[in-house]
Amino acid sequence: MQVLRRGDRGREVVDLQTRLNALGYDLGDRGIDGVFREETELAVKSFQREVGIEADGVVGRITWRELVEAGYRPGSRLLYLRQPPLRGADVAELQRMLNDLGFDPGAVNGLFDQRTARAVLDFQRNAGLEVDGVVDEKVFRVLYTYSSQTLGTYQIPDKNDGYFPDDLFDGAIVVDAAHGGEDTGYVCPDGFSEAELNLAVARELARILPAREVILTRSEDVYVSPEDRAYLANSSGAKMVLSIHHAHHHTPSARGTATFYFERMGYRSHRGKMAATYVQRGICRALGTCDIGEFGRSYDILRETNIPAVMVEPLFLTNPGELEMARDPSYPETLARAMTEALELYASRDRGFIAV
Repeated sequence: MQVLRRGDRGREVVDLQTRLNALGYDLGDRGIDGVFREETELAVKSFQREVGIEADGVVGRITWRELVEAGYRPGSRLLYLRQPPLRGADVAELQRMLNDLGFDPGAVNGLFDQRTARAVLDFQRNAGLEVDGVVDEKVFRVLYTYSSQTLGTYQIPDKNDGYFPDDLFDGAIVVDAAHGGEDTGYVCPDGFSEAELNLAVARELARILPAREVILTRSEDVYVSPEDRAYLANSSGAKMVLSIHHAHHHTPSARGTATFYFERMGYRSHRGKMAATYVQRGICRALGTCDIGEFGRSYDILRETNIPAVMVEPLFLTNPGELEMARDPSYPETLARAMTEALELYASRDRGFIAV
């Protein structure tokens, strides 16, 4: 699709403005006029912040997909299990109500996956409805009737306080080296690329992590789509996903480490957040970097996987000092060991590690 940004005009901008207006975003006095002005950019940024993606005011593939999904209203179409899964605001509302009623659909991510389908079947069985796994307007009406009588918390409390009830390392862990192939990620002036650095760290994690099995989403310099990465993680039976990225910024002074977990429109991954906290502390202490923090986001690898996922950005490759650190031959192993040790402390529930 065409990327839309400030200064663009035409039918595509009219479509964008129409969708934003329908979602309640203010487009200013000119309204829907087919010109991507400041007011439209501000509306796009507000929408991006609400759904947990990068708020840059530019409408690319991810933002457009989110806008389309946001337009689906509960009962406006049939929802059922298929591949690729149906996705949208109507699915998220279904998941919220099922969650509120105690029928665990997993993450409230707007994806009608197998766990959501099982929760629907369970609800239909308990509500005396036809048990077919299909959600239509009638099922939504019954859901609204029951959910209106609850407290509306929209998230089942985590009885394990964000930890795994069993040994994290008894299962498999998926390690995702972001980018690859034609998708190089950020590339330094001399050709040093984020994709190759991510892969070097992932290979070290595959060597060091004490899990029963470590699964790499890519083991060489090839392109793997976000959908294929998520499918691999979801079908592997793994317990967690670790996604390796590195940051860049137009300002060379930008520096530090940030870690991300899944959060979207009121829903948060308990285990993802707790694991991200441990990993963030571990990386910052091992590398001596500025602790930017851990944040809830709805990035593809966090949202599309139905197991806890943590995404790291240990360094800014546009910062001269941090780039020098990244170029050190020992860096991939140092980072992998820091993440491994942090996860071992997370698995053992060592709260003292994150208390200071």
